[in-house]
Amino acid sequence: MNKREKKAAPPKKKANGYKMAPPIPAGEVIQDLSSKKKWRIGPSIGVGGFGEIYSACEFESSAKKGNNYPFVVKIEPHENGPLFVEKSFYIRNSNKNEIEKFMKENKLSTFGMPLFYGTGSLEFKGEKYRFLVLERYGKDLWSLFLEAGRVLPPVTVFQIGLQMLDVLEYVHNRGYIHADIKGANILMGLKKGTENQTYLVDFGLATRVLDREFKPNPKCAHNGTIEYTSRDAHLGAPTKRGDLEILGYNMLQWIVGKLPWEGSLAQPKIVQNQKEAFMSNVREQLQKYNEVPEALIKFFEYINTLKPKDDVDYAKCRQIFESYLKSQGKTRGAKLEFKVHKNQKQKQTDLVNQSDEVDDKSPDKKQLINQNGEVKSKRTKKVNKGHDTENMTPEKNGRAIRSTKRKSLEPTKVVKVKKAKIAPKATPPVKLNHANIATQTSNQLTRRSPRQVTFDSPICEVIGDKKITSKTSGNSSGDIFDDSFIEQEKKVKPKRKLLSNVETTVKRVVKRKVTVQGKGKSWKDTPSVVNGRSPPK
Repeated sequence: MNKREKKAAPPKKKANGYKMAPPIPAGEVIQDLSSKKKWRIGPSIGVGGFGEIYSACEFESSAKKGNNYPFVVKIEPHENGPLFVEKSFYIRNSNKNEIEKFMKENKLSTFGMPLFYGTGSLEFKGEKYRFLVLERYGKDLWSLFLEAGRVLPPVTVFQIGLQMLDVLEYVHNRGYIHADIKGANILMGLKKGTENQTYLVDFGLATRVLDREFKPNPKCAHNGTIEYTSRDAHLGAPTKRGDLEILGYNMLQWIVGKLPWEGSLAQPKIVQNQKEAFMSNVREQLQKYNEVPEALIKFFEYINTLKPKDDVDYAKCRQIFESYLKSQGKTRGAKLEFKVHKNQKQKQTDLVNQSDEVDDKSPDKKQLINQNGEVKSKRTKKVNKGHDTENMTPEKNGRAIRSTKRKSLEPTKVVKVKKAKIAPKATPPVKLNHANIATQTSNQLTRRSPRQVTFDSPICEVIGDKKITSKTSGNSSGDIFDDSFIEQEKKVKPKRKLLSNVETTVKRVVKRKVTVQGKGKSWKDTPSVVNGRSPPK
């Protein structure tokens, strides 16, 4: 019996549903079909949202060692869409001549738009893959943010914000929207002279600026990284103002340490509602944080003035950021510092919606964020067994436990309070022939037996009238089935006090007078035949 050959396992899928390419060994050669240029793949340097990223060098150059590979290659299966979108974007917009022209117009010595070097396809173990070659950069901003204890100096945050505004202006003018700005997609420059320049990468979710009317698209709702997704992107319609909003959320997180809705990321609709509430009154919401510059509040307020299809005033945004740097004695070209000095005060506050936090289970606990990014609860002092706080239950023996007094900064004042004496209400007089059931003992209470009524009982006894004599009650049993009672309508006032004196109409049964004739002799009582004759007709 021939053994069947085992098929190669299909590529694994990530949580987002896209396939991941299997590991490509170092030394593999790939070729750009358009330019016929070859590249040599080096060691893997990380995994992106949709594929793996490898270091690379030109095929003609000798093999490199360590971190001397000047390029990176992103590889994804052909079935995936994001790398195709990113490749198309770079081919149209990452032209070296166009980038140099923009830098010259804006008088920029460095610019955070990555350069594109090549693209193509490759086959590996029977599977077809797509690749993209870019310039290699350094650490991502998210890693630096975590290394700094989840907080960056505000000056550095506004320097990076200015660099990102330059990239967004270039991308928007080319008719595209990035829609996925975050620390993991912002990389530090690696070449000499670019150490203080950040680069915006990963255009896998880039979309065209639509000329038609703004209309939500439920199929594309909540696209992007959920904690930074703009309100327009939550509706499925990314916009230019949405990119500014995403940048503002990142800057707020870098300064404060945590966004208010980070405890609800598993529920995009709740995050969307919290962002709507946050943006509806930014100034009031940001007052709950310490060390938030006024410039960031003004930036958010400017975003609120924009309509979905409005063009962005990038010069105004730059002026807001540069005014803050000037107030701190810094310029946009200063060295980027990612560690907070010891003499700088760092005041962390609780987030806006503490009900959404998993760690905050009780309303009395206050959470503090230390420099390592860990959340710690503020401990309360232990109380001896002899004392108890006001929220603790007393002991089982029923004795009251004296509570400890709270300490207050205000001076104590003695206040005399007079207890008002309330005169007792007079008890109402006892009604005539009224037995107070509340004061009677069980032996004094009259036990009522159910009244037994038969058809032989007089109807007056059933009704409750005791004035009818026994003479009239003898023949009254048959009146139950006769028409001996009539209904009489009579307007009466109720005895009980009502809210109004309106007369009501009630119906009650009134006994008809019945005359009883004495029994006399009748010819019907005589025998039918008397003396041989029939009775007279």
